[in-house]
Amino acid sequence: MDNLYVILNLFRPLFNSCNYALFVAFILGLMFYPGRKNVSGICLVTDPSFYWSLIKFLSRAKWNQDSVALTLLKILQSVFKNWVYVYDETHAIKTGKSQFGLHFFRNHKYQKRNRNQSKYHWGNQFAALGLLCLNIGQAVLFPIWVKMLIPTDTALNSLAVLETILSNIPAGLVIFDRGFNNRKVFKILLTYGHHLLCRAKSNAVFYYPLQPQQKPKRGRPRKYGNRVDISAMPFTQTIVNGHTAEVANAIVYTKMCPEKVRLVVRRTMSKKTNTYRYFMAYTTDLSLPVETILHYYRLRWELETAFRDAKQNFGFDDYQVKSETSIGRFVQLSFVAVSIMQLLFCQSMVNVSVDEICKTLGIHWYRPSKLTRGLMQLHLRYLSFHQLFSVSKTMLLNSQENEQALKKLA
Repeated sequence: MDNLYVILNLFRPLFNSCNYALFVAFILGLMFYPGRKNVSGICLVTDPSFYWSLIKFLSRAKWNQDSVALTLLKILQSVFKNWVYVYDETHAIKTGKSQFGLHFFRNHKYQKRNRNQSKYHWGNQFAALGLLCLNIGQAVLFPIWVKMLIPTDTALNSLAVLETILSNIPAGLVIFDRGFNNRKVFKILLTYGHHLLCRAKSNAVFYYPLQPQQKPKRGRPRKYGNRVDISAMPFTQTIVNGHTAEVANAIVYTKMCPEKVRLVVRRTMSKKTNTYRYFMAYTTDLSLPVETILHYYRLRWELETAFRDAKQNFGFDDYQVKSETSIGRFVQLSFVAVSIMQLLFCQSMVNVSVDEICKTLGIHWYRPSKLTRGLMQLHLRYLSFHQLFSVSKTMLLNSQENEQALKKLA
C-alpha cells in the first residue's frame, strides 16, 4: 500500500497542502468505500468533519481538473512506451432537473422486435479519452480525461470538447467508433498531428486514387478514381489474433477524411444467409500492418468496459452536486481513481494471478479470464483492512517486553 501514496504524491504540485489532503481523501474514498461513492460515503471512509470541505473542494477550490488529467497522462506515458488513444462518449442518467447540463436523450435499450419502445431520460453526456497501453501479452486501458458535453453550447459541444482534448495531448493514434465518421471530426484531429483509426459504416463509400490520364478531359479535374467494390477486392488468408481470417486492404480515398487512408476489410460467412459479411476499418497511418489495425480496433471495446466499471465501482454517476465545475471535477476524480488502481497493480502486483485473488477473497463461483477492475478493487480493499487491523512484529515484541517487566515487578 505504500506504492499507492507514492503515486498520489506525483499529483502534489497541482494542489496546496489543504487541497492535496482532500484530493487524497477523494481518491481513497472512491477506491475503498464499499457503498455508494457520493460525498457522504467518502466522508465515512476518511473523516466525517471533511464533509463541507469536500463540497468546497469540488466547487470553489483553486485547482484545475485538466491539469490533473494531463499529469495522469504524463505518468502513464512515462511508464508505458507502447500506447494508443481511444476516444468515445458516454452518459449518466439522472432523475432531477436542477443539475447543470441535463438534457433529454434516447435510451435505445428498450427497442425489441423492431418495435420502437425507446424512452426519454434526463442525463449528462461526457466525452472521454482513454490510454490503451500494450504490455507483453496483455493490453490495459486507463481512463484518462473526461469532459461534459452540451449539444447546444458552443464551448461544450462535441467538436469543441474534442479539440480541447486533442490540442493538449502528445500526437499519437486515436481510435474511434463508427459513430464518429465525420469530416469535421477528422479534420480537427489531423490538424493537431494525430492519426486516426475508425470503423466504417456498412454504407460507406471509398474510391481508388486517380490514375494518370494521357489526355486531359474538359471540365474540373477529378479528385477521386473508381469506386471501390468491396466484394471484388482480393482477399487473402491472414493470421489475426491467432485465428485465420480472410482480409483485403488497399490505399483509398474517402469523403469522410481529407487524407489518404488504408482500408482493411475482413469478411466472414453468415451461417443464416450463407452470404459474406464485411467488417471495414481504415486509418491514416499507412505504415500500420493489417493485423495491427484489426487488433487495435478489437481492443477499443476496453473503453466500454472501463465506463461500466467506473459507473459500478468508482462512483462515476453517483455525483450529487449541481454546478458545472463540481460535476466535471467529480467525474474526473473517478477516472483518476480507476487509473491509479490499475497502475498500482501493473507496477507492484503484476505477478498476482486471478486464482490467487479469488482464493484470498473466498470467491469460488467466479473465474474470469483476466483480472477485472472489480477484483482489483476488492483485493486492495482487503489489503488495506488487513494492514489496518494486523498486529506488527514490533507491537508483539513490545507486548512481550511489557509482560516480562510486569512479572519482575510482581
